[in-house]
Amino acid sequence: TNAASSTKAAVSCTKEAVSSAKAAVGSTLAAEFHKSGCEFQKSGSTNNAHDDAHSLPESSISTKRHKLFILEPAVFLVFLAFSLSGAVFQNILLYQTCVYVYKYNNSDCQPLLGVQRESPEVQVKSAFGILLTFSHIETQIQPYVVRILMAISLLESIIPAFVSLFIGPWSDKYGRRPILLTTFSGYLISRIIATVLIYISSKVIINPWLFLLCSVPSVLSGGTCALITGIYCYISDVAKAKSRALRMVLNEASLCAGMMIGNVLTGYIYEATNAITVFSISSTLLFLALLYVYAFVVESLKPEQIMTAGNSKIREFFRLDLVKDLVRTCTKPRPNYDRIIIWLTMMALTLALFVMAGDDNVSYLFVRNQFQWTLKDYTVFNATRIIVQIVGSIIGMYFLRKASMFQFSIVGMTLISLASCVFESTVRATAIYWWELYLGLTLGLMRGVMGPMSRAILSHVAPATEVGKIYALTTSLESLSPLISSPLYTIVYNATLSYYPGLFNFLSAGLYLLCYTFIAIIYGIQKSMGENATYQAIGR
Repeated sequence: TNAASSTKAAVSCTKEAVSSAKAAVGSTLAAEFHKSGCEFQKSGSTNNAHDDAHSLPESSISTKRHKLFILEPAVFLVFLAFSLSGAVFQNILLYQTCVYVYKYNNSDCQPLLGVQRESPEVQVKSAFGILLTFSHIETQIQPYVVRILMAISLLESIIPAFVSLFIGPWSDKYGRRPILLTTFSGYLISRIIATVLIYISSKVIINPWLFLLCSVPSVLSGGTCALITGIYCYISDVAKAKSRALRMVLNEASLCAGMMIGNVLTGYIYEATNAITVFSISSTLLFLALLYVYAFVVESLKPEQIMTAGNSKIREFFRLDLVKDLVRTCTKPRPNYDRIIIWLTMMALTLALFVMAGDDNVSYLFVRNQFQWTLKDYTVFNATRIIVQIVGSIIGMYFLRKASMFQFSIVGMTLISLASCVFESTVRATAIYWWELYLGLTLGLMRGVMGPMSRAILSHVAPATEVGKIYALTTSLESLSPLISSPLYTIVYNATLSYYPGLFNFLSAGLYLLCYTFIAIIYGIQKSMGENATYQAIGR
């Protein structure tokens, strides 16, 4: 589903994830959660000259086309749909596991739907006639649900990671629009399947593992990886070099706005209606997003850039020589410290999504266990988190970067963002009272700019004709990260659930600190090579 990814890139800003504003956002953004796999064409002697040439159309008609089409409305609708259903999906899994796997009565499992706040002292009788408090029941059920979420996360990572290696080069030849239409269609079909399964589960008890079927269409269409790749390819096609970072941040703002509104509304809609209604609304929003792309979004590549003859488009998609060229481009020797900077940035982006994917896999279960939060409590918290990140992005772009008093560099902004991530995770790890989580949000004010600033570093260091390949490999690595992070966070959470459920946040803080170290090395290189034009670009 991207329901779990909505807690990886929608319910947390992050898978970031989001990875990313699951980010992060979160994530990011966050969950996810900020990636691109598009190939830039050769034109001009410098990156800026190339970008301006590529962004300027050949006629006033194409200029009008480029100015009129925007993806932000579709991005807003998609992530609004994701955030509406993400946490609700986890409640459904908790409830179905309770009644199907552990054989508790329907009334005993009702609090797991997240509408009412359960009382840990209430006693219920197990299938074996043993009296247990509700907190013991949820502690018993959560590890099983985490395994289901981990399986979904792995399913949504393996195939998209493979597909991401081919998306960028293929879309350079055949256009961005087919990628967007395919991924939007996949998500719509996935959400319809989820709605049908939830309707069936309201009539009869079903195995919670059946909900893995919801992920299949979106995974086969490329998943979040293909979606974000298509979006950022589109932005890269039409945005000039000077405005590209700003366009990426504006896209992040649309993404986060959708998640914020979804998180605010989902608790109230769910409480007033039911899960079927929530998922039906989510499906409708995805249909509107698909309709918008089909009716209004034009192809960003010029007609002469798109291949219309030759081999089958499907056969061309799986050409292994494209992957070989991609790997060769990312590993070849480069002048000065360019290769080191590229790989340090790629590793920082991958680790950030690693944290977002793992963290969001267990964060909702953590706040239910630690603070007895309902779905509404959690969605309000996530909405607040997204608002804080939007404010942080505005402060970062218009005050810390633009104001003459500060004018932090791209690398400096990335360091500030990662420091915010470290502080927020540390506060969450030590939180005893619920309000401390909100205190952590204020410390994580700047976390939302990490993704755009990191990609801006890559776009300045690599030649224009190679940026797309580097983005594609980065996307693939980010897609693979949940294969490790989901099992790792699941193991840590299950092992510490009985005595310190928030311990996994220390793991997040440590990994963010490692990302900070990578970018700090780049900062040192930039300062020592300040006269180089490339390093001056990332240093201002």
